[in-house]
This record gives sequence, C-alpha cells and structure tokens, in this order.
Amino acid sequence: MGSRSSYGLAIFLSLVLHGVLVAAIGFGWEASSKMERKPMPKFVQAKLVTMDATVKQKKSPPKTDLIKKRQQQRELERQRKAEAEKKRRAALERKKKAEAEQKKKAEAQRKKKAAEEKARKEKERKEKERKEQMEQERKSAFDEALEEEEDLMDAREDAKAVMSVAQAIQARIESVWSRPPSARNGMLTVVQINFVPTGRVVAANIIEGSGNAALDRSVLQAIRKVEVFPEVADLAREEPSVFEREVRTTVLKFIVEDLRQ
Repeated sequence: MGSRSSYGLAIFLSLVLHGVLVAAIGFGWEASSKMERKPMPKFVQAKLVTMDATVKQKKSPPKTDLIKKRQQQRELERQRKAEAEKKRRAALERKKKAEAEQKKKAEAQRKKKAAEEKARKEKERKEKERKEQMEQERKSAFDEALEEEEDLMDAREDAKAVMSVAQAIQARIESVWSRPPSARNGMLTVVQINFVPTGRVVAANIIEGSGNAALDRSVLQAIRKVEVFPEVADLAREEPSVFEREVRTTVLKFIVEDLRQ
C-alpha cells in the first residue's frame, strides 16, 4: 500500500510540473507574439544600430591599429630619412658647386697671374733688347766714329808718310838735277815715276811738258841718275798697302824758280 501511494504521488507531481511548464510556455509564446506585433520606435532602432556598430568597433582586434600605427611610423621615418637624404644631397651639391666655383676662380687667378708674369717678362725682354740694341748702336756708332777717326789719323799718317817720301824723292832728284841754259824761271815739268818695292825706278814719263824739251830731258836724266830711292823701299817694307796705293806710281812737279835772269 505504501509503495502504491508513493508512486501515485510521483505521477501527480509529474503531471503538475508538466502543466506548469506548458502554461509557462504558452504564456511566454503569447507575450512574445504580442511584443512582435507592437511596432518599435525608429530612434530605438537607430540607437540599437549605433550601439551595435560601437560594439562591433570595440570588438575589432587592436592588432590592426597597431599595424597601421607601425606602418605610419615607418612611413614617417622613411619620409624623414628621404628628407634628410635630400638635404644632405643638396648640401653636398652646394659644396661641390662652391668648390668648383672656387677652383674656377683660383684657376682664373692663376691664369691671370701667369699672363701678367708672361707680359712682365716679355716687357723686360723687349726693354733689355732695346737697351742692348741702343748700346750696340751706340757702341757701333762709337766704334765707327773711332774707326773713322783712326782711319783719318791713319790717312793723315799715311799722307804724312807719303808727303815725306815724295819730298825725299823730289829732293834727291833736284840734288842731281842740272837745268839747261835755256831754262827760265816759272817753267814746270810734271813727271810720272813708277817704283818697285825695292825703291828702284822702273819707268819715268813726262805727263806735262814745260815747253822746253831740254828742260824736260834734264828732269828725266836726273831721275835715272838717282835710280834707287831708299825712302821708297822703307815705306814699301813698313806700309806695303800705302806703297801700293800712294807711292808705286808717283807724280812730281819740277818748277824752275831760282835762276838768275
């Protein structure tokens, strides 16, 4: 009896629980249906969407932002390095340009100095040549004048020597000259005498007669009588050029002056 009543109680409780469960389900279904039929305000939907988006954004993994941030940092670093490299290249280019300009100026200055030095040396050379030429001309003029003076002196000496020899020749001839009785004062005989370096007479000719044949013959006879003139030989030995030029052929004048009329 006892086990039957317990079994019946269990069945009863099970039925009650099932009834309560069915009622709860039915009540929940009705409530759900009523809620679905009731329209929801639009702002609530928008709010729910916004909240949903916010929730989704919050739920996005933070690793993406970190990657983007790192990428941005790397890009900024790359840009910074590129800008620094650009500035470095620009500075290097300016330096190269300045060095090239400085080198160009230095080269131009060097060429200018070289040109000035060359012009200075050329000027000095020309001035030296001009002075040397003037000195040479002065020396040449001096030497020429000296030579002319020496020539003149030599000529004078030669003339004196020739005059002395001519006077000696004429004196020797006149010392043996015997004038004929027909000779008269003022009569002139011009004779050309040819000598050899030994002083010997090789020829004697009348080139201008006196008009008195006896007088002219007397002059030639006197020349032949002397025959050799030592003064001519001395001159030919000491001054051969003077002998050849002035004495080898000598012209003398014989004038009758000291006769008593």
